[in-house]
Amino acid sequence: METIITSGSNATSSSGTVNYSIGQLFYMYVGETVYNVAQGVQHPKIPNIKNNSIDTKKEIVVLNDPKTDYVTLNMKGFELEYGQHSYQIYDLQGRILKDNIINSSETQINLNDFIRSIYLLRVYDNNKVLKTFKIIKQ
Repeated sequence: METIITSGSNATSSSGTVNYSIGQLFYMYVGETVYNVAQGVQHPKIPNIKNNSIDTKKEIVVLNDPKTDYVTLNMKGFELEYGQHSYQIYDLQGRILKDNIINSSETQINLNDFIRSIYLLRVYDNNKVLKTFKIIKQ
């Protein structure tokens, strides 16, 4: 068997000894039973992540223009099932002024009835706080 060994070592413990090297070029099977050991370069199969579409990035963004009567709540990457996600708007005294269920990834929240002030927008997932935003209405 021809090999080009770039690195390697011996590992010994009470369970036994293992000799290993990095850079072998050819395979050689050892053993004639059901259990065979394959020496040489072995490459694991790497899954194609693009085809599996693994996109777990979740983000919550609020677009707030203080001069308009609404804010836009964007929940990118969340699976929105009915009743799971909600929001509440509080004034600076901690009173709940508005609450609603979030049904889509982009929600416009009307602030037409609110006076000029600073408010807190709190986003929930199953009654657990995900994120809190400061909203300014001028």
